[in-house]
Amino acid sequence: MRVKVGVDGGGSKTEIVALDRTGQVLRCLRKPASNYHVVGMENAVQNIIEGIRDSIQEDTLEGIGISLAGIDTLEDWQIMADGLKQRLMVLAQEAMISYREVPVVLENDAFGALMSVRGRFFGNVLSVGTGVVALGVNPEGEVFRVGGWGHLIGDQGGGYDIGRKALAATAASFDGYGPKSLLETKITKHLGLTQVRDISDWIYRSQRSNKEVAALVPVVVEAAREGDNISKLILDESGRALGVLTKALLRKTNGTEIGLVGGIGSIWEFMKPSFFATVQEEFPTLQILKPNYPPSVGAALLSMISQVRHIIF
Repeated sequence: MRVKVGVDGGGSKTEIVALDRTGQVLRCLRKPASNYHVVGMENAVQNIIEGIRDSIQEDTLEGIGISLAGIDTLEDWQIMADGLKQRLMVLAQEAMISYREVPVVLENDAFGALMSVRGRFFGNVLSVGTGVVALGVNPEGEVFRVGGWGHLIGDQGGGYDIGRKALAATAASFDGYGPKSLLETKITKHLGLTQVRDISDWIYRSQRSNKEVAALVPVVVEAAREGDNISKLILDESGRALGVLTKALLRKTNGTEIGLVGGIGSIWEFMKPSFFATVQEEFPTLQILKPNYPPSVGAALLSMISQVRHIIF
C-alpha cells in the first residue's frame, strides 16, 4: 500500500493520518502536543516522529506533510526542520525509506487548514484558535498571509484576545470602573479561586500561557448565553476584528469565499452578525465554506504541493 502521511500539530495534541492513493484514511493516531513553544523542540519532534512511525507500518511512503502551530518565523521553521531532519534520517534507516523520492513538507498549520477546506492549494482560509491567521492563494498560485503576529501585537478576535478581554472586564466589574458583569463571579469560580483579587496572582505569578487564557472562552460564551452584555460585546468585537482581517486577505486574493477552521465553530453564532456586517461593507457576496477534511488530512495533501517549504535531505 502506498500512503501519504499528514501531521497536524498544536499546543494540546498532534493528529497523524495515513491516506491511501484514493485519499481514504487508513489510520488516524493521536500523540501529545507538538508546538515547540509549548513542549520544547525535543518533545515536539519526538511526538511527530513517533506518530509518523506508527502510521507508516509496512506501507510504501509517498509523502509527508507536517503542518504545525508555532511555525511563524524563519527561525521557528529552521529549528523544527533541523530537529525533524535528524530524526527522520534515523527513521529512514529503520523503515528503509529514501527521502530523495519522498517529499517532506513542513509548514505553519494554516497551510494544512487551507488544504482541509477543499483539498486544493487555492482559495482562502481563516484559522481561529488561541491565535488568528488568514491564508490565501490566488489563481496565479501566489500565497498571501494576514495576521499571525502573536498576542503582543496581533491575534485580534482569537481565543487569547477574548480571554484577555474577559479578564480585563472582570477586573473593571470588580473595581467599579466598568459595568457589572457575570464574568466577575464566573471566571473566579472557573479558575477555582476564592476571591476576584486572586486573579492577579493567577495571571502574573504563575506565568500563564496564552492557551490557558484562551481556555476562558467557554466561560464568556456561557455568560453571553445568560444575557451578560459585556460578554456579548467581547464576542461582537471579536467578530468585527475577524472581519477586518478577512477583508485584508480578500483584497490580496480577490476572493469571494473563505473557509473557517479551528475553535471558532463553538462561538460563531455570537460573532457571525458583526463579522458579516464588517466584511459585507466591501465584499457583499462573501460565502463561508465548511472544511471538507480534518486538518491532518489537509496536511497529508499538502505533501504534494511544490509551492511550500520542504525539508531537503
